[in-house]
Amino acid sequence: MVSTTGVELLPHQAVRQLREHLLPLTTILTPNVPEAKLILSNANIPFEDPQSVIDLIDMAKAIQSLGPKYVLLKGGHLPFRKDGSVASTHEDGAIVINILRGEGETTRIESVFQKSKNTHGTGCSLACAFFSASNSQVLADTNSCNCVEPRKWTKYSTGSEKCL
Repeated sequence: MVSTTGVELLPHQAVRQLREHLLPLTTILTPNVPEAKLILSNANIPFEDPQSVIDLIDMAKAIQSLGPKYVLLKGGHLPFRKDGSVASTHEDGAIVINILRGEGETTRIESVFQKSKNTHGTGCSLACAFFSASNSQVLADTNSCNCVEPRKWTKYSTGSEKCL
């Protein structure tokens, strides 16, 4: 719905249709932070730009209130410092925090922030790995988060790959 560069890929009306008709039927929604902001804005739900883990949790709860049974809020676009504050630049980033919200529980999934140009598609890979690992039941699986890390370390660009 939102590209890495911040370009909205769906018209406002399409986001509304998705929000009103698909989210109530969704088992697990896997937005990144820019997509979550777009959905909340489209729903006229007030939110602040995340400045803490609590803000990410609140964002995941707000998205879940729109219908999905689970929300995996992917934090790759919002690196944190080791002290838990949002990094002002990617160079200051030390950790990535993904939030899984569902069935009244919140799980924080933390991994090392990788400074790399080869991150294209890693959010899609995370969502696919997470869903695949869950089988018929959604589980917080840190291995899903870790399986995308090697893609960021390689010297090869992944810009031409497509998420299935």
